[in-house]
Amino acid sequence: MSRTKVQACVYCGSTEDLTIEHVVPLSRWREFKLRRRVLDNPSNRVIACHKCNAEKVNMPPAQWFQLHPEYRKRFIHEARFLSNRVKELTGIFL
Repeated sequence: MSRTKVQACVYCGSTEDLTIEHVVPLSRWREFKLRRRVLDNPSNRVIACHKCNAEKVNMPPAQWFQLHPEYRKRFIHEARFLSNRVKELTGIFL
């Protein structure tokens, strides 16, 4: 018998109204001295609920975790496939 993992928000754990979220916002590519195409790939995308995605907007990940430290542990556990640069920019090291 195979087990299917239920998709949930990488931040709060909600399973409702899920979206794709860029951990490092595409709009901040110049600020982080990265090419936009580097940020627009699967190594910078996670599943997030609409509420978290809308609240985070284009906030840098480190700032988001300062506002929501309760999401750090879940994020570390769930966001395993991020690039090293994205991990660095989160302000936490996976």
